[in-house]
Amino acid sequence: MASIYQARKDGGWTAQVNLGGKRRSKTFPKQADAKRWARQQEATIDTKGARVRTVDDTRLNDLIQCYLTECIDVTAISRSKESTIRHISELLGRARLSDLTVARYQDFAKERTAEGAGSTTIGQDLTYIHTILKTAGPLLDAPYESALGNYHAARRILSMSGKVTRSEERDRRPSDSELLQLREQWAKRRRVVPMWDITLFAISTAMRLSEITRIRWDDLDEDNRTVVIRDRKHPRSKKGNDQTVPLLCGPAVIGGETVDPIALIQRQVRTDAEIFPYDSGTISTSFTRGVAACGIEGLRFHDLRHDGVSRLFEAGYDIPQVSLVSGHESWSNLKRYTNLRPESLHRD
Repeated sequence: MASIYQARKDGGWTAQVNLGGKRRSKTFPKQADAKRWARQQEATIDTKGARVRTVDDTRLNDLIQCYLTECIDVTAISRSKESTIRHISELLGRARLSDLTVARYQDFAKERTAEGAGSTTIGQDLTYIHTILKTAGPLLDAPYESALGNYHAARRILSMSGKVTRSEERDRRPSDSELLQLREQWAKRRRVVPMWDITLFAISTAMRLSEITRIRWDDLDEDNRTVVIRDRKHPRSKKGNDQTVPLLCGPAVIGGETVDPIALIQRQVRTDAEIFPYDSGTISTSFTRGVAACGIEGLRFHDLRHDGVSRLFEAGYDIPQVSLVSGHESWSNLKRYTNLRPESLHRD
């Protein structure tokens, strides 16, 4: 049985294998490389004619660990996603990849249903499993193909039976009156977090909350009215996807006033490297509480991004121009964020 541990001095990963009384060890810069070497040693070295361990003993937990340490920046994912993956590990992680049959996936769905998870939530759980298999499987050189094929078969069966469904596309946009209610609510007392400024900025830029709290003063170009969003979310590139986006004045007009993102930035106190140096969880919680205090139903902070994208189209911008602002790769993804109001199509 191999032992994988992190070296204290250089931060590398050491793999140690004990086969037939002979101990072998080797240090690698990445944990995935250490695991791969250990499996190769155990699969190729025989002890009295029998292999001690083979690649077929790889478990889902091995892939989950690799996914969280090698495939993504775990500090950048939401607490909800990380918590879900940890729970998947508890329920299914000890299963060998060869044991991930169609029936095992169905049993997992039943377990989640018994815990109170809905069909959409279970569908998201399975999507995470799919991503882990596809990304960490090849990285660990693990036999994941059968588990992946069984996944697709199980998902089809669960979808046909209605036990797994996709999340519904949201079309919720805040009205001007709802936004002004929020402004009044937040104005009632002095707040550390400038919720109204952040709300206006989210609508006028169509940025995600995580992007808003990440942009820096150094990335702002006031002369060209642009800002660089570092490591912007991308379906394939998790790192290095930096995008320069325009800060447009005009598409968002709220309560008869034109929203200018540059003016909102200039109102912020320059005490930190980030323009909005606040915890995204705190902002999200404050927004939810403000919505509840105003008696507004079904409005989330992320709906502001939907609103921002829709306002751009209503202002006459075309698909490539809106994509440059929102960061969407394709129209199929962008249209999910587009909820035009019929009255906005009238032209003077």
